[in-house]
Amino acid sequence: MSGRIARNIVRLGMVAAAALGVLATTTLPAAATAPAADQSISTGSGVASPEAVTASYRCTITADYGWRWEGSCRIYSGELRTITYCANGTSTTGLWIGARTDPWAVWGNCPGSSWTRIVFQTRG
Repeated sequence: MSGRIARNIVRLGMVAAAALGVLATTTLPAAATAPAADQSISTGSGVASPEAVTASYRCTITADYGWRWEGSCRIYSGELRTITYCANGTSTTGLWIGARTDPWAVWGNCPGSSWTRIVFQTRG
């Protein structure tokens, strides 16, 4: 069991690093009017590309317990919240958090189920 958790953590870390690398290199013209972008991490289905970048941040997933994930986000500008989608069809949404010098602790729970996707939603 601990080997499976370790492999999942490494896999999620690689997916998050790749997704954040794409996000960090994306810029938009000042006149862009696209809606707030979602960056998502999914189990088994890869990462969706963001349509627009409205905040500057770096997030890292540090633990995966199957029904719960944990991580940290350093937000440089704008605001961010997490949305965790669960295998049983439910979802949980975190509060909006803003820029500060220290990283924020972030997490998502799926009581009685496993999580299937994490979305990092940004604004401003």
